[in-house]
Amino acid sequence: MLDTTSLSQKIETQLKREIMNGDLAPGQRLTIEDIAERLHVSTMPVRDAVRQLDGLGFLKVAPRRGVYVEEFDQARFQQTMEVRIALECLAVTLAVKRIPLQAILDARTAYVAGGEHYQRTGDLALLVECDNLLHDLIVSHSDNPLLISIMGQLRDLINWAHQIVATLQPKGKVDALPEHLEILDVLIERDVSKTQGALRKHLQNTMHRTLAAWNQSSG
Repeated sequence: MLDTTSLSQKIETQLKREIMNGDLAPGQRLTIEDIAERLHVSTMPVRDAVRQLDGLGFLKVAPRRGVYVEEFDQARFQQTMEVRIALECLAVTLAVKRIPLQAILDARTAYVAGGEHYQRTGDLALLVECDNLLHDLIVSHSDNPLLISIMGQLRDLINWAHQIVATLQPKGKVDALPEHLEILDVLIERDVSKTQGALRKHLQNTMHRTLAAWNQSSG
């Protein structure tokens, strides 16, 4: 199969990965020429990629000053989470009756296995692996391409924020486990109101846990 991904899209993906991994730090100044030289490409696709990442909130193009990695502070994280809560609760109304029962049961099994593995070994790897499983299940079954696209962009921003504070709340996945299981249990009932309520509570708790860790790091 031919790879139809454009060069600018590949550069965008690479730069986004470097930002999310912390290889490019918030506030760091970049230049189009340095990026092009490092990636062995011309400046034109780099400019296109930078323009896209500026629109997505990962880079900031400052006229006459250059290109900077965006700062990601507590206020921006809270705003992003508030939008996520609204959109993911909308996704629930669209997806509840579309998600196959077996997919819900399989997700629940994965979360339980991750929790049991952590209890036995202290290893978070399986919980980390399935952390977004429930959320992806809901959004992907919303059958709304625009909503799926917007949620994908938000997910990248949220994962970036979580990466920034991950060392401060290493057991955040453990705290989220019973909340994920509660959502799956009411999702099995196909009750939109209960599922929305459990999901909203979980996402609000996630936001508050992250903000608390963030404030602790800067306090």
